[in-house]
Amino acid sequence: MQILGPTTGASETRPAAGLGVDTSNIITELASVKEARALPCGSVVGDLQGGLTFTDAVAAALEARSLGGWHEMHTPTSETWTIIVLDR
Repeated sequence: MQILGPTTGASETRPAAGLGVDTSNIITELASVKEARALPCGSVVGDLQGGLTFTDAVAAALEARSLGGWHEMHTPTSETWTIIVLDR
């Protein structure tokens, strides 16, 4: 995930900082809302399919536990993950 820095032109943004996430630690499977609610704060949940792995109910439970919601994260190997960080 990148946080965009100040622009240098009217329609240009540039990365200010990158947040490193070890993709091997991303939780990619949750079978139920109960599992989503049981995850500890700081957990990173996501997939490579734009959030399509999770049911709507599980996605809603995850969103309720995150201040920032879903984000796209690009890896150095050109993968695009859709992730959410649980902070409550």
